[in-house]
Amino acid sequence: MGFLNIFSFFVVYLSCTSFVNAKDVCAAKAPCVCAFPNGTGIDLTPAKSTTFYSADTFMVKNNGTQYELSTYYYHPCLDININVSQPNLLNTCTSPLSICRHVSTMNLQNVTNIFKFEEGSYDFMGRTNISKFSDDGDSIVYPNGPSETIVVLQCANTENRLQVLSLSEPDKIVLAFYSRDACLKLVDLEGRSTGSTLLIVFFSLVIFYLVMGVCTKKFLMGATGVEVIPNLGFWSDLPNLVKDGWMFLCNGCKLPARGAGPAVSPDPNSYDSI
Repeated sequence: MGFLNIFSFFVVYLSCTSFVNAKDVCAAKAPCVCAFPNGTGIDLTPAKSTTFYSADTFMVKNNGTQYELSTYYYHPCLDININVSQPNLLNTCTSPLSICRHVSTMNLQNVTNIFKFEEGSYDFMGRTNISKFSDDGDSIVYPNGPSETIVVLQCANTENRLQVLSLSEPDKIVLAFYSRDACLKLVDLEGRSTGSTLLIVFFSLVIFYLVMGVCTKKFLMGATGVEVIPNLGFWSDLPNLVKDGWMFLCNGCKLPARGAGPAVSPDPNSYDSI
């Protein structure tokens, strides 16, 4: 009896947690495409361009004696080379990539209000072939060693535009990409196979059937022990039924030959006995 109570509780708990913890995840289908189970998702493919989208920002350092200018370059969906015209700069953006940052500085000279401009460097910040969508599909994460760059996808009825969203954490720079293509829409991709759908439906119905059957027999009908299992006779005979079905298929869908039955004396009241 104790085992059956534990079994009943486990079945109910498993079913409830499966429904409560179920969360739709935007699964990556392509470098810039993710889709939810219902067929909607994000597709940035139309946002691909021959050039990088860019966004500028600056920071004041050293008590106002230095201005650091940063330009972020972003190319969604595909890694391409960025054109660097100054060959002598420190440059880690030499291979195809999706995000690069150009940093330059303006330093105050001894003469009042005179600044000297220095080109600075080009810094690699991420590539598409190692990027991943967030579970909710609202952003794309570009790993870069110990740090990462996050591009937040903003649905906007405007031209494609890049903006710096947050620089508060140097190891987690957040950019925002505004685009019509960042809006949720139906994604034209091959969905779940028919077999997978049928299996999901089948096991969902089995779990629902077991939970409702156990609860009904235990709490409404007062059953105890193994009696709480709905249709216990069927489940007990199921292995034999499967065996008989398998033997039927192995015999070429032919019924097994029946042997002669035991001899039976004719009915004394039948016509043949007269």
